[in-house]
Amino acid sequence: MNVFRLLEFAADRLTTNDALYHEQADTVLGILRSAGVLPHKRSSLNGSLHKSVAAMIVQAYDTDTTIDVAIRRAGDWHHYGYSTKIIEYLDAAVEQGLLVSQTGKAKGALALGEIIEAYLDETHLTLA
Repeated sequence: MNVFRLLEFAADRLTTNDALYHEQADTVLGILRSAGVLPHKRSSLNGSLHKSVAAMIVQAYDTDTTIDVAIRRAGDWHHYGYSTKIIEYLDAAVEQGLLVSQTGKAKGALALGEIIEAYLDETHLTLA
């Protein structure tokens, strides 16, 4: 599914009281931070952006789809109202093996890596 649609759906779901979704997003957020994909510094300032990226990954997991990144140009991301840092975060996730890409960077269809899938499966079984 298109990355912008996933971000939209994730933002909508973050406003709900879905405990499982929030727990899964927090789990992915912890994985991304511990792998160095998301910086620890200034997390109080950028925490909502980081949570959105994690929630987008959970949304892709829940809908059993890939994260399709067709546009990498910063101007287009800004035009659609999203942070240009998201591409950097996705690139870092691909580099760490948390997302799988055919091109080695965040372009095209990004599948979820084994680590993220395993943790989300475990969280789903624990809280469901």
